[in-house]
Amino acid sequence: MDNHLNIQDAIFLDETALAALMNPEDPHYAKARSLFLDLHDLERNYTTTNSIIFNLHEWLRNEYGYEQAEYFLSAIDKSVSKGKLVVISSGQEFEGESRRLLIDRPELRFSLSEAFTAVTMSYYQVKRIFTFNPNFIMLVNLDKEFRVIPSN
Repeated sequence: MDNHLNIQDAIFLDETALAALMNPEDPHYAKARSLFLDLHDLERNYTTTNSIIFNLHEWLRNEYGYEQAEYFLSAIDKSVSKGKLVVISSGQEFEGESRRLLIDRPELRFSLSEAFTAVTMSYYQVKRIFTFNPNFIMLVNLDKEFRVIPSN
């Protein structure tokens, strides 16, 4: 992992936020662009996981074509090289922890993917997530310091 970025101060970008930013037809597109530009003006740094990148690349290829998917990867690579984004590689230990979270905390009603994001954020002590997934409001039940952007 690239350590020249303090990952604890970063904002986690989930799949819904990145997808909204890339799709003008997404109902959250305008809000995503506005929030992202506001966060960018505040010189915020970002983090996400390789599995989110993989899923979005496949979605873009299937929905918009290979060139659009490659443009996305290029933008991700550029953000990483400029030190604005850290892409966390998912390991098997996080997979096991994610499954345990589902078993230990069924009241959260997370999907395995959502649990994986929660485990990753907890492990790296990332306290803010940019998402349009309403299920992530449950993160505050894991840690009162978690903040979901946008808040509504």
